Amino acid sequence: MNRLSLNDNLALRAICRSCRKTNSNSIENKHCCHLPEVPQVFLRSNNSRFFFSLSERSVHHHHHLRTPPWRLTINTCIGSVEGWLIMSDYSELGFVKCFFLNPVTDVRIMIPSKLSLPTYSSVRGDIIPLTKMVASSNPNCDGSSDCYLAGLFSDDCHIAIYKLFDKSWTIVESDKDLGSYFTDVEIIGTKLYVSDSPLDSILIYCLKDTTNGPPKTKVLAKFPLISNNSFGFLGKDEALRELYFIFMSLNVEPVFENQDVIPAHLKKISAFPEPPQVTNFEVFKLDTNKDPIGWQNVQLEDRVAFVSNLSNIVMSRDELNFNKDLVRENSIYFAFYFPCPTNPWQGLQLGMFDLTDSSVEYFPVDTSKDGDVPFPKWFVPSVW
Repeated sequence: MNRLSLNDNLALRAICRSCRKTNSNSIENKHCCHLPEVPQVFLRSNNSRFFFSLSERSVHHHHHLRTPPWRLTINTCIGSVEGWLIMSDYSELGFVKCFFLNPVTDVRIMIPSKLSLPTYSSVRGDIIPLTKMVASSNPNCDGSSDCYLAGLFSDDCHIAIYKLFDKSWTIVESDKDLGSYFTDVEIIGTKLYVSDSPLDSILIYCLKDTTNGPPKTKVLAKFPLISNNSFGFLGKDEALRELYFIFMSLNVEPVFENQDVIPAHLKKISAFPEPPQVTNFEVFKLDTNKDPIGWQNVQLEDRVAFVSNLSNIVMSRDELNFNKDLVRENSIYFAFYFPCPTNPWQGLQLGMFDLTDSSVEYFPVDTSKDGDVPFPKWFVPSVW
C-alpha cells in the first residue's frame, strides 16, 4: 500500500470488507504512507465540501468524502497544515474550541484547551474571532518535535500561541505605543514570524519562551515596497525551513468599509466593484545569511508555490506524485475569493501565474451556481 497513491489507497477500501479493514488498520497504525500528492484546493459552502483538482482543472465533489458532521454556522476553517485542516468552533459564547480535521478520512483531533476570546469593548462585549491559524507540524507528527499553533485575531492586535496538549494559550498583543498591528503569521520549527504594519517589518518570536508569559519580540527586517493594489502573504518551504513573502497585484482597487469610527487598520475590504484579475506576482525569500538580515527577490526555479488567504505552500516539484506536465515549475498556483456583489461566483479566482514569462492561466469555475461562494484553502491530501 505504500506504493499506492492516495486515490488508489482509498479505492482499495471499496474492494471488500477485508481490504477495508486492512487499509483502516494500516492508516490507524501509520503503516500506510502513500506517495505525496499534489496540493488541492479545499472549498466549503452550504455545509458541503468541494475540491478543485489540478488534473481535471475543475471544481467537484470528492468521490470519497461524506457530508461533514459539523455545522457551517459554528465551525469555520481557519488554516491548514499538510493533510489537515484547522477548524474553529464558536458554539460556546466567548470561547473558541479548535480542532484538526482530515477531510479525506473525516478523522478529527481536538485541541484540549479552549481559547478565551478578547473583546473589542468591555462595555459592548463584542468578541474578536480568529481569522487565521498556522501550525508547526501536523498533529500526527512523529514526536521528535513539538507541535505549536499560532492564531491571528480579526482585530489584528492579538495573537494566540499554543503548544499542543498544554493547559492554556498565551496571548501576544501588538505594541500600541508604536501603533503597530499584525497582518499575517507563519511558523517554522519553533520560530513564529509575524508581519507588522505600519512598521512594514517582519517580527520573530521564539515559541519556546512562552512558559513564563508572552515571548519577547525582535524585528528581523523591513519589507520591500509594494504598490497600493498589492497584497502580501507569508509562506514557507517546510522541507528547507525557508520563509517567503509573496506579493500579488490586482487590476481593480477594492472598496473598504465606510465606518469612520473604526481605525484605518481595522477597516476590511467590503467588496470589489468588479471581479479583479491577477496582474503580477513577486516572490521574496528571507535571507538570514545576510548581515543585516533582509529580503531577496527570487525566482522559484524548480519549485512551485500554492497561495491562498489561509495557507501558502512552497515545495519542490520532485516531492510530488504526479505527471510532471501537470504542475509547472517556477510558477504560483493561486486560489482566492474576492467579494464581488455583482457576480459573487466570479469572485472565486483559481489559476496559475508563470514567473518565467509573467503569463496567467485561469482555471474554469462554474459561475452559474447559487448559494454562498466557498473560501478556498490549499492543503496536501493525506490519509494521516
